[in-house]
Amino acid sequence: MDCNFSWAAHVNEVSKRLHYTFHSLKRLQFFLPSKTKIMLAQTLLLPILDYADVCYLDVTEELLRKLERLQNLAIRFIFGLRKFDRISHFRAQLKWLPIRCRRDMHILSTLFNILCDPNAPSYLRSRFNLLPSPNRSRRPGITPMLDVPKCNTKFRLNSFSVRASILWNNLPKDIQTSPSLVSFKHKLKKHLLSLANV
Repeated sequence: MDCNFSWAAHVNEVSKRLHYTFHSLKRLQFFLPSKTKIMLAQTLLLPILDYADVCYLDVTEELLRKLERLQNLAIRFIFGLRKFDRISHFRAQLKWLPIRCRRDMHILSTLFNILCDPNAPSYLRSRFNLLPSPNRSRRPGITPMLDVPKCNTKFRLNSFSVRASILWNNLPKDIQTSPSLVSFKHKLKKHLLSLANV
């Protein structure tokens, strides 16, 4: 974040790093099989895009579109697409989430760890309060809804504790009650893909 509380500098740095890596890979684009290009994109390009994405929830729509174009660059690399070719079909083929859903998945996965991991830092867990659930059993695996903190400003609305709580409360119960992080991520991705393809 810069002195104007903008994430533009961070997104620009992400863009530079991703373009640098992309141009290094582009020389091999037409010599590699698709499976190898998918693996390279997932291990060398997407981690740059994902880095610290749960921290900048108040990023502007303009910067989100820039991040989306960077994700599209990875898809174009895999399929050898031109600059103005439509990529939504190819993203669905890869089962990649759009950038906004991808970030929501990272937010919710982080929250799942905070709520369910007994070793999660207490200073993070203290930011999330479970609502009492008198009509439901407190059996293990039953996760109550979260109390969404009050927020009077847009800045507060985009904080992690508020945004994560809202996203969590909108999840189907079978996802909330997943027995492990692996299961949670699998169900969550399937759910978000179904929403993205609506």
